[in-house]
Amino acid sequence: MLKKKWILFVGILLFIVVFNSAGDFLVIDEKPVKSDVIIVLSGGDGRLEKGVQLYKEGYAPYLMLSNGSVQQLYERALELGVPNEAIIMEVKSDSTLDNAIFSEEIVRNHKFESAIVVSSGFHMRRVKILYDKVFQNSGVRLTYVAEDMTAYNPKIWWADEVSRDNTFREYIKLVGNLIGLHGSDSKEFLRKFDL
Repeated sequence: MLKKKWILFVGILLFIVVFNSAGDFLVIDEKPVKSDVIIVLSGGDGRLEKGVQLYKEGYAPYLMLSNGSVQQLYERALELGVPNEAIIMEVKSDSTLDNAIFSEEIVRNHKFESAIVVSSGFHMRRVKILYDKVFQNSGVRLTYVAEDMTAYNPKIWWADEVSRDNTFREYIKLVGNLIGLHGSDSKEFLRKFDL
């Protein structure tokens, strides 16, 4: 009887630890380092602003907008003070995997040796997995910097609806990516579950 209670206690404790750290696991936010280009992924508030901030602080002379035609990122970057000649557009992406593939192609064509990748905090684990895979033999040093996460608190990700939704979506997308679902296929899969 004591053994069953001990197993139950350990199981509950393990669940609590995993549950509490679910948000932290998703977030990767490295210290920015001087690089050749800052790659900003479309799709979330604060990403462009963080990329522009890093650009203005002199971390890189170029700002690449991955899927930059979305959300009028190009126009917004100009409004935020980034000169036209410093903006590189990538406009073919339909998924995070596409972001990595087309970004790597542009980085290679420009002979860049380093890049800062900017996305939402809760999105960064998946970004890092996909970018590291695509860039693995390129010799390009990647640094991952999260936007300022004013709307997502990984410590208490369950406390508000937006954070809960983002956390659940990212874990579903992580699993989907592991089994080969990306882009339109992934979005269709999520729609079936009303996510």
